[in-house]
Amino acid sequence: MNLYLTGIKSYQLDLGIDCTAFGDPRLERTIEGIKKDHNGPERRLRSPLTRHYLLDILCHLRGSQYDHIVLRAAFTLAFAAFLRVGEFTYREIDKQLGRSFSRWFLTKQSIKVSRDATYLELTIPASKTDPFRKGTTLTIAATQDEGCPVWAMSQLQVSDTHRPHHTPLFCIGKHTQQAFTREHVVHQLQHITTTAGLGQAKGNGHSFRSGAATWAAQVGLADTEIQTLGRWRSDAYKVYIEYTQEERIRLSCRFQHNGTA
Repeated sequence: MNLYLTGIKSYQLDLGIDCTAFGDPRLERTIEGIKKDHNGPERRLRSPLTRHYLLDILCHLRGSQYDHIVLRAAFTLAFAAFLRVGEFTYREIDKQLGRSFSRWFLTKQSIKVSRDATYLELTIPASKTDPFRKGTTLTIAATQDEGCPVWAMSQLQVSDTHRPHHTPLFCIGKHTQQAFTREHVVHQLQHITTTAGLGQAKGNGHSFRSGAATWAAQVGLADTEIQTLGRWRSDAYKVYIEYTQEERIRLSCRFQHNGTA
């Protein structure tokens, strides 16, 4: 329900309509009442796309095929920057915005790789937490391994010299340049994990963001650090962190042994 309200609020902001009603405590109480009266859908347990899992996927995207280069750049960037799927995908109809496309979606000029290729800067023109489109610039470090987002993006830039800077950052087909849609990303993610024998098709629109949050927690990043990297304004990021059955057993064991096991 909060997702629908956010969408309505965003639409009203675009139209210049007053949105003060969304902060009314009576609305919050109404929503809480609805939640208590209606059981939410059962949350499916997924294997999060952590960095180890991402590296396994990337092994199947090697080579010089253009679409593989695009997917590698998109996957590594999405994971490293904790991106929502809507922040790096778009629909065919969105291309009709012309020059205004860059006000809403990533373009080639959204990326700046440092001269020594030790990091890149990603400017996100608009997002869920930036309704007024002020733009958010993120700094992504190079990792010098299979999952390096800087190397992957540099490879894409070399392959994309034929396209103007104001065109979409990602597209399907070097010559056809079809829209890089959410459906395409999810389909490719599920196809690779299934055909490569990496497990059941578990990819979805939240795979990269939830996987990044889960991985950040696993490697010991502090809450405030995870919030900073994922651009969360609250502790909402915790719902993205997934635990396997084995991890839940270990947590229960630690709890029952005073945290010493």
